Amino acid sequence: MTYQEKISFLRRYREAVRQEDTILQEIEELRTQAARVTQALTGMPGSGDGQALPRAVEQILEAQEKLQAQAARTAECRTQVAAAIYGVADPLRRDILTRRYILGQRWERIAADNNRDLRWMLRLHRRAVEDLTIESH
Repeated sequence: MTYQEKISFLRRYREAVRQEDTILQEIEELRTQAARVTQALTGMPGSGDGQALPRAVEQILEAQEKLQAQAARTAECRTQVAAAIYGVADPLRRDILTRRYILGQRWERIAADNNRDLRWMLRLHRRAVEDLTIESH
């Protein structure tokens, strides 16, 4: 694998987490909309078809199913990325990769926490990525 292919592989987990967060936001929005529907129900005759609440509940359930599927994909991604990272022998390089690709930390924080210069940290990162052995998936 090339350096860029390894980076793409490592980024999969954080991307999966972001997708999961987006679905969670969607569920919250659907719940907010459903709450407005229930507040609007007064028992007075209206122009609606009376199915607004059941549709809202159905949308929430569909989004929750989508979230469960995404959570499974996220967990699988994490397992694969973590396995590749834990295969790196050097503890500092492994820590850099874990902080960046599992925890999603910024470079400045990783460098500061390791008492290293940012440029040196980026060089170590490159070496760590080059050391990675990634099995085909």
